[in-house]
Amino acid sequence: MRIEAVKLEGGRPNTFTVLKTDEVVDLVRSEQFTWLDIDISKTSEQVLRELLVNRLDFHPATVTDCFQVTPYHQAKMEEEQNYRFITFLYYEPAGREEFTVRELNIYVADTYVITVHRHPLGSLLPSMKAIPRYVSEYQQSAVLFLHHVLSRISDGFSMILQSVQQACDELEVSTLAPRRQREFSLNPFRRSDQLTDMRRILRARQAIVMLRKTLVAELGIINNLIGDYDYEGAPEKSEEIAIYFRDIADHMNKYLEVIESEDRTLNHLMEVHHLVSNNRTNEIITVLTVLSAIMLPLNFMASFWGMNFDNLWFAHDHTGGIWIVFGGMVAVFIGLIAYFRAKQWL
Repeated sequence: MRIEAVKLEGGRPNTFTVLKTDEVVDLVRSEQFTWLDIDISKTSEQVLRELLVNRLDFHPATVTDCFQVTPYHQAKMEEEQNYRFITFLYYEPAGREEFTVRELNIYVADTYVITVHRHPLGSLLPSMKAIPRYVSEYQQSAVLFLHHVLSRISDGFSMILQSVQQACDELEVSTLAPRRQREFSLNPFRRSDQLTDMRRILRARQAIVMLRKTLVAELGIINNLIGDYDYEGAPEKSEEIAIYFRDIADHMNKYLEVIESEDRTLNHLMEVHHLVSNNRTNEIITVLTVLSAIMLPLNFMASFWGMNFDNLWFAHDHTGGIWIVFGGMVAVFIGLIAYFRAKQWL
């Protein structure tokens, strides 16, 4: 069975990659701290369910959560009799203003941490393997390794937020910039600049909402962990553990401040985009109205002298009649332009 395991023996990590079911059970029940990483995609689901439910006695509902594929992800922590089950979310870039949400399920007890995931952890796994020194220095290695894992996930939000900030800066420049020169295209389905900007703003806002929802839920989990070790009369070692988790909480609070700032920026951009769009629409309507107002009297004159009656003025003037009518049209055109300019409508 393809399960990666790291066991601390004498403060040094020993790594195992291919294990039998009995070997996994022995590692979990060992008094030495053990970390097991299980990639569901590389192991039979039936074998894993047998291991997690029947051999390790994990609650079937938590095991189902590990295997269940759902578009509705939520960070959570469940207290069982001898262990905790934690679901933490992390994000991977999937394009401009778009991210893919991933789940990392964690079983943690006094002597072990088991991470279960459906997708490869990518760059997150090597950082998790770099077990810090303090994990082996303290007796409660499992909870400190849990801090190490959650800290690596929390640090990943920094890169995501940088991407969001960069996208917001680009949107701000794009929205407030003068009208862009566009190439001529006969494609009727080509998106306009305004529509493209609005779609990007909405995607960025959706990413902000997802990140805020995830961080708030995960911050609640971290605060619960802090409360377990930071209480009146707590021993000194517990207070030190609380300090580690409080560091994650501080980072998450800073991320939430950045999210709130970017959310305000996006709200402002939506308002500005709406004003700019309305202003450009008004400009177009103004031009079309002026053209219609100019063409209306000219159309009237052309229609009037185009009627089939013999007694029309200049109807039988084959020399200067057409020039008189044409001059009248030019005079009406110039007069209307001057009038619109005087009214500051142009």
